[in-house]
Amino acid sequence: MKSKESTLDRAVRFTRNLEWLEHVEKVIPSGCSTLAKAPERLFPGYTPVCCAEARNSRFIDIDGNEWLDCEMAMGTAPWGHARHEVQLTVIHQLKKGTSYSIPADIELECAELILERFEGRYPSLRFTKSGADAVSGAVRLARAGSGKSRVIATAYHGWHDWSAYGYYGRETKERGIPVDIERTTIWIDKPSPERIEAQIQSSPEDIACIVLCPNEWKREPLAQVVSLCRSLDIIVIFDEVTSGIRMGKQATAGEYDIWPDLLCISKGMANGLPLAAVMGPEHLMSLSGQVRFSNAHSSETTALAAAIACERLMKSAKVWPSWREATIRIMDLIEAELVLLGLTDQLVLKGTYASFSISSISEENFHTDPFREFMVKRMAHFGIFTKGYLIFSDAHTREELLWVEEALLQTLSDWKEMLKQEHLSN
Repeated sequence: MKSKESTLDRAVRFTRNLEWLEHVEKVIPSGCSTLAKAPERLFPGYTPVCCAEARNSRFIDIDGNEWLDCEMAMGTAPWGHARHEVQLTVIHQLKKGTSYSIPADIELECAELILERFEGRYPSLRFTKSGADAVSGAVRLARAGSGKSRVIATAYHGWHDWSAYGYYGRETKERGIPVDIERTTIWIDKPSPERIEAQIQSSPEDIACIVLCPNEWKREPLAQVVSLCRSLDIIVIFDEVTSGIRMGKQATAGEYDIWPDLLCISKGMANGLPLAAVMGPEHLMSLSGQVRFSNAHSSETTALAAAIACERLMKSAKVWPSWREATIRIMDLIEAELVLLGLTDQLVLKGTYASFSISSISEENFHTDPFREFMVKRMAHFGIFTKGYLIFSDAHTREELLWVEEALLQTLSDWKEMLKQEHLSN
């Protein structure tokens, strides 16, 4: 891969990117089957929109431009693109077949490695192919196990009806969601212990479970909510689809030492290949067959092989995630720079070392935030690809993280200067 200097000095062209964009939108709605990767969330002409190949922490777009990837496929490639150890294991499995007519021994091997990582806290798990499937499966298990039907949703938990209903503004008809979904789903916006307790106390009947994204919480408020739900026999589900691999070897639950009844993990389990899992106690997990928690491809072997390779990498890692310390340093520097530049009343740093962003305080919609557009374009100028979130991997070198650090601080300074010039021109 090229050095930082040669990347910055290159002549960037987007000719083929723009031609591809014009063509793809006539064939694939939104230009991509994964909404978070859709070109409409990027800035064609300033950023790439179509990738040709990726390796380690870099990717090359279809015009041949090379980028430092600070998105890492929505965080699904924590070990870096085309990781050698994962590639070898997957190629070996491809030669043996990818999907069998009866269970494969590799499924049991993978399950035992994951459960071992959680030190036997959960006795069993069930695989599926996406995070949305995993959380929806956990909700079904909770309903069957409790004999109750309503679920409390508190964040984005996937595109399925019960989750999308609240997260996308309770717009049912526009989203193709049944109007009566509100009978079984309770949506709590900007959840806090007080809001959740008020909702439960006002309508405590028939609540089967609550779904929480623990990495979006501080430890003590989260412990308060979990304790409340336990006291009312409400099953606690942690949606660690995004954070499960990136927060630590035992997810946010392990970092906080707060454990749910059902734990869902997905992104990064197989370093980019589709795989997810639900872990839980025997009395709930044994209902998996009863609730028909199943998918034809859940036992497909290449993702399981990749996950085994990832488990072995994680087991040998002395520190996980490896980028934790460097990212905390970057976030501390950003906080200090916001104070130094007098921007704390306009911009706010959000997130953790798993992923973080800088956004406008006054802007509710992340994707229309003018600072996001400014930052994405400025970072592209420095040869760094981001959609607004900064997401690193084990493949990012110390020099590359320093490169990102310098670019982010320069971007904040440039934003301040732009505001100053706008003020003077008015």
